[in-house]
Amino acid sequence: MSLRKRLVIVGAGVLGKQVWCWANDTPCNSKDWDSVVFINDEIENAQKELYNSNIPGLIISTIDDYAPQCNDVCICAIVQPKRKLNVVEQLEKEGAEFINIFHPTAIIGKGCRLGTGIILCPYTVLTVNVTLGSHVIVDIASSIGHDSKIGEGVTIDSHCDITGYCEIQRGSFIGAGTSVLPNSIVEENAEVCAGSVVLKKVRANRMVIGNPAYYVDKKVLEYK
Repeated sequence: MSLRKRLVIVGAGVLGKQVWCWANDTPCNSKDWDSVVFINDEIENAQKELYNSNIPGLIISTIDDYAPQCNDVCICAIVQPKRKLNVVEQLEKEGAEFINIFHPTAIIGKGCRLGTGIILCPYTVLTVNVTLGSHVIVDIASSIGHDSKIGEGVTIDSHCDITGYCEIQRGSFIGAGTSVLPNSIVEENAEVCAGSVVLKKVRANRMVIGNPAYYVDKKVLEYK
């Protein structure tokens, strides 16, 4: 009999709590873990917030102090792409193993190519020939059209429509309710604000907002 694993959720914020629920709802015959815990930058207040949310998960360590165990598998539930990629790099250097978490309602079409550490939330859709890099988050009810490529560490918030032949490059954030029209490119570390419509291209490290999307001064935003 193989050793059952411990799932370590990195980040105990809003997404982390949702991942805890989905991980525990996963049918036993399709998961490799028998316990779920958290690591988080701050412990005491975050633990209280978990209990107040009726999430009995235990925060076992800060992220910096976490030492991966041989039976641990990890998933990073940090929404902000830059922070997520930095934490993942730090943990991988310590030997952490990352896995994918797919909600049972997620649809993955034929020919899709997926990295590791991916979170597909409820009612997400990958049509056909979609490529997802590692540590991509696709939030609730978002869809990605045929032949699109999503780079490492990208976060796509809820109810987004990424249409066909699009490219969302490494470290970008796509806000809730955004539409990205066919053949559009969102370059590295760009940020598309909620409700925007991208018609063609968003340059690297820039922020856009609106319909059609236009450039604004990029601000430092915090995502939970």
